[in-house]
Amino acid sequence: MLSAVAAAALTGVCATAQAQVLVEIEGPMSAYTADTANSGSLTVMNNKIEVTAATAFVSPTETRDELFARRVNGQRVLNQAGAVYNVSNWMRGDTFRGRAARGLIGATVIVTGTVDPVSGIITATEVFSDIAENVILGAVSDNVCTNAKCNNPGDYIRGNGPTGPLFIPNMDNRLPALPITDAGLFELNLTNKKFNVGPTGAPVVTSFGGEGYFSERPVVGTEQAVVYWAFELGENRPDLLLNPGIPEISTLRVRCTEGSRIEVRGFVHAPTNAAGAPIGGNLRVNGVATNIPHPATGGAGRIRVEMEVNGEVLSLLDEDGAPPVADLPGVYGVYQVRQDIDQCGDSVTVYWERNATDAFPWATTTAPVDRLREE
Repeated sequence: MLSAVAAAALTGVCATAQAQVLVEIEGPMSAYTADTANSGSLTVMNNKIEVTAATAFVSPTETRDELFARRVNGQRVLNQAGAVYNVSNWMRGDTFRGRAARGLIGATVIVTGTVDPVSGIITATEVFSDIAENVILGAVSDNVCTNAKCNNPGDYIRGNGPTGPLFIPNMDNRLPALPITDAGLFELNLTNKKFNVGPTGAPVVTSFGGEGYFSERPVVGTEQAVVYWAFELGENRPDLLLNPGIPEISTLRVRCTEGSRIEVRGFVHAPTNAAGAPIGGNLRVNGVATNIPHPATGGAGRIRVEMEVNGEVLSLLDEDGAPPVADLPGVYGVYQVRQDIDQCGDSVTVYWERNATDAFPWATTTAPVDRLREE
């Protein structure tokens, strides 16, 4: 039931024909009708919504604008029919693996935009879809991985028992699977590896979280599967790391509240062998060895964050001067940087450094900023 304030506000809007009201609609997309290659209308729960080339089309791992503009070896990225990803090809082009309908037909979409309260015309500013939000947590039961990313034909991961669900990566350009990572968010090399076998060959329990959509049709032999866009292990796995011999840093979260605080959290790992023991050595830059020794643990050095705001680069350390905290095994570490701040930038660069004077950091990464406003 509308509150008195909301009802009064709505009355005021209706009295002004020119006013546009913000809308958000989440539900299954039952139809898409193209007017041109880059304009048309979609239907969601009997809402007819107009879209154009100016509408942002977004998935958890890709945007149409970025995909449309991308060049690989100088060539544009094309769909299965050899066409560019215009609006029509994004919305009702290639059929996602294991689904029956083309494109996003039948998929859950989240539409944000405006509605004209007199004409009822809805215009979308953004259309988001992950097809369906199917999430499974549990224990890995088996896997077959014949390459580093576990994405060759016939590769799969099975969870929660011998008859549990299979997981395969989404290979569609509109929703490409992120690399499989361990608990530290570090990319893995899974070539001929088993999740349930540790570095000594002894059995280990490996937990996981996977997110994607459950296929409507068989995709691995006679079985349906979760076609995932994200798959993460619940443990640190130095024996599976893609880059075990160099220091690495990852970001879990970057939150910045205008007029308040920034908080950056993530993980690091020192150069390690499969057993999780440090291997020493010195940092190499562009293939040339330096005199900077590698970290021996994930609790070494310091974390520094750079963020550009209005043309000025801010350099931030944690307010308590806290270094990373060593995890298990000790070559892994957990970090956080917290600082008061007036304004937020769009992205950050995070440095894992030995000290303030070395010419090079051990590792760097960049990440977008989740910008919030102070209540």
